[in-house]
Amino acid sequence: MRDLLVRLYTGIRLRARPQGRRISPLATIRGDVSLGKCTYVSGYAEMRGIGSAVRIGNYCSVARGVKILSAGQVHDLDAISTFPFYLIDPALERADTMAQRRDVVIGNDVWIGVDAIVMPGVHVGDGAVIGAGAVVTRDVEPFQIVAGVPAKALRKRFSEPVCAAIAASKWWERDYRELKPLIRRIHAGGRDGEQAILETLGLLAGAAQAAAS
Repeated sequence: MRDLLVRLYTGIRLRARPQGRRISPLATIRGDVSLGKCTYVSGYAEMRGIGSAVRIGNYCSVARGVKILSAGQVHDLDAISTFPFYLIDPALERADTMAQRRDVVIGNDVWIGVDAIVMPGVHVGDGAVIGAGAVVTRDVEPFQIVAGVPAKALRKRFSEPVCAAIAASKWWERDYRELKPLIRRIHAGGRDGEQAILETLGLLAGAAQAAAS
């Protein structure tokens, strides 16, 4: 019963079929925000698409307390004053005082750690990892691990050839039922070495070709 209520709640919040998405009832999602299939958002996370959009891909993990900011939540540093005068003057619109529109775009299979903050305009590549408590002020490359305040690149998750092979597979475009037969291999791949990852990607490609024929 609880799972059914969560599914219904998710669908209502996004005005669409859940597609495996999970949104905690304690999360805040407002404005122009879209989430890909199977992405989950944990409690006390906040996403507000005000003045710019927030776009998050498939199979993303958004941890507790994550904040993803939009243009309407930051003050314009290039103006004479940073004060939001629309709060005291009903003749003004919020758009008159907000910073330039800059969408946040987060790719597929991105993990955003506890209490991380993503600033407006940031693009995060597929497969990236944002460490707990990080403040992300600039773009993050695919499969890059970043951490710190401000966030800095630590390393890539895999070697360049393996990163390229995972990116080329676009596995995140598939429904879970297609991935399920190989899900244990997908999770065990890294522990068994990069060759095992490449072998699993080959099996995924073979399964896709068989399904298409």
